[in-house]
Amino acid sequence: MDQKGDSTKLDLINLIAQNKGDHAYKYLREQYYNVLLKFAVAYLKSNELAEEVVEDVLFQVWSSQQKLESINNLRVYIFTAVRNRCFTQLNRLKREQTLFLNTSDYKENLYFNHNINPENMMVTSELSKFIREIVDDLPPRCRQIYKMVREEGLRNKDVAAKLNISVNTIDVQLAIAIKKLSKAIQLYYNR
Repeated sequence: MDQKGDSTKLDLINLIAQNKGDHAYKYLREQYYNVLLKFAVAYLKSNELAEEVVEDVLFQVWSSQQKLESINNLRVYIFTAVRNRCFTQLNRLKREQTLFLNTSDYKENLYFNHNINPENMMVTSELSKFIREIVDDLPPRCRQIYKMVREEGLRNKDVAAKLNISVNTIDVQLAIAIKKLSKAIQLYYNR
């Protein structure tokens, strides 16, 4: 662990131990907010969502005073917490999007969206059909893994457990599927 990380952690722990909660939170925010915000935006591609995630994590760290002393590297802990919260947020957004797409008034909602017109709907429909065909043409195991992870939203670890294979195999099969899909989509747009 570096000395700066040690001193930052010790300063923060001392502020909390002295019951200077507001000072501790301000110090925590000054030390990490901007860099964490950039980090979260890289994952979420949204300033608002990133701000929400960073604020939540900083508040969680600040409010869990007892756990703070057991953390070896505060910087790594905070970055990991932000990354995990970003993944949770992305999964939530994916579930909401899937739910929205599966509702019975999906087409009605499309017409109220100003960014989507009939031509865009047709192109999106064609591309979706094209992608489904490419996925269906994948080797059986690769297709099964891709669908479980990308369409059903299962984690790589869960798929590996269900199929009784290693997580590394899941990663390799997903890489194959994504590579084939990327090439196919590139060809689709270049025609």
